[in-house]
Amino acid sequence: MKYLMPVVFVLSGCATPRTLLPLAAPVAVAAPTTAVLRGRLLHAAPYDTVRIWRKLPGPAERGQQKFPVAPDGSFEVRLTGLTGPIDAQLAMGDALTVYLSPGDSLELTADRQQLLATLRFRGRGAHANNYLTQAQRHFDYNFGELPENVHAALPPAEFRQQADAYHQRQLDTLAAWQARQPLPAELVALRRQLLELQRGLSVLRYVGHRKGLAQREPELPAGYFDFLQTLPLPAQGLFAARPTFAQTLAFFHGAYSYVFLLPPSDRLALAPNLPDQLYAPATAHLGETTLRDQVIGEMLLRQLYDFPTSRAAVGAVLPTYLARTHDSTYVRSVRHAWRVTGGLQAGQPAPGFALRDARGQTVTLADFRGKVIYLDFWYSSCAPCLAEAPAAVKLKKQFMGRDVVFLYISVDRKAADWQQALAKYPLTGPGSVHLLDPGGYQASSAYGVTAFPSYWIIGRDGRIWRGAAPRPSAGTETMQALEQALAQKP
Repeated sequence: MKYLMPVVFVLSGCATPRTLLPLAAPVAVAAPTTAVLRGRLLHAAPYDTVRIWRKLPGPAERGQQKFPVAPDGSFEVRLTGLTGPIDAQLAMGDALTVYLSPGDSLELTADRQQLLATLRFRGRGAHANNYLTQAQRHFDYNFGELPENVHAALPPAEFRQQADAYHQRQLDTLAAWQARQPLPAELVALRRQLLELQRGLSVLRYVGHRKGLAQREPELPAGYFDFLQTLPLPAQGLFAARPTFAQTLAFFHGAYSYVFLLPPSDRLALAPNLPDQLYAPATAHLGETTLRDQVIGEMLLRQLYDFPTSRAAVGAVLPTYLARTHDSTYVRSVRHAWRVTGGLQAGQPAPGFALRDARGQTVTLADFRGKVIYLDFWYSSCAPCLAEAPAAVKLKKQFMGRDVVFLYISVDRKAADWQQALAKYPLTGPGSVHLLDPGGYQASSAYGVTAFPSYWIIGRDGRIWRGAAPRPSAGTETMQALEQALAQKP
């Protein structure tokens, strides 16, 4: 606080008394309400923007703001009206979490093509954000080092030990940065909660991996899921949660659904009292919450779009879901998915498309009428997609010279990424046709594809023969499916 103090001048040889002015009232200094983030991006794209998602005053959900990037890569994010610190998702090509306080004036430098590897902050607020950058680089986005990926073969008890050790390394990193220079107390609390969620997600993914590999429910020690009762899950669900938790919660939806709601096949099967079978565990773990409604809704959406054979089971659950769900966004999405996927059942005409191949020639689905089409939706940085390439080579050799077309549709936004992948991996060759559907707005959208890779078999008559077809790595199952489709005359 700044005060105005009276000043008395004493002149030499002058004793004339002067009347002192009354003490001035303190002048209030307004608290800052703005945070500024400036920077320069190397390899910025034309008409690029920097986007930020944060909780805005009033709306329950996160809001997005866009800021233009100049041709030289420079930009300025100015957030006004702040009443306190905020966590936000900052997107500059990739997305990462930042922490901004009123009065912060940050400068950053980064290469858009290698964001986390090159990002550096300077200025007021830099320490907190440099910590977040390092934590996200070494832990949050370092997927290859996650416990469920490194230690998936361990028995359950030993895996928990490794997950706990990884969790402790994250806490030690936080403590080291805190010792170097104090971090905001709220940021420390948010990170601790996030690390608890991440540890819980790792356990769910590990169990899901064992379940899928063995195609049966895994045997686990008693109390293996007790942590769910104390996990800091936000009852308000994904869209209203703090941005810090957005990525982990999105992954949690799918991991929880597979472990507790779905059979090992990952496809919802029609069964007596199916709604009760879904709602009983979800309510026990998640309560009567928006988060529970979103988890079940996300599972139903995926079943409708990725497994058309699950439609009858989804239909059995749908009345209960619509009656018990208060999240209007998910209700609208599930209703929409139910309508649009009605035309993606076996025997329905396969949605047509016209896309360009690597030579720039237009290719349509109708061009292959009279042949069986093994349709593969993928993209160049999709590790599970590329992992199927060796099995696909073997599969194509087995059907060489027969009426089977292996039709690949990439949803890469950039043609250069698609073409580089075609040159690098064993994807091309006899019987292969490669098309680009930038962003998935045409063919991928028409087939309702939301997860990759996604395989479909289209019969000689241009109708869907099988949705959610087996992958090339399924071996005999895939061969039999194609043989059966070949045997069916148009």
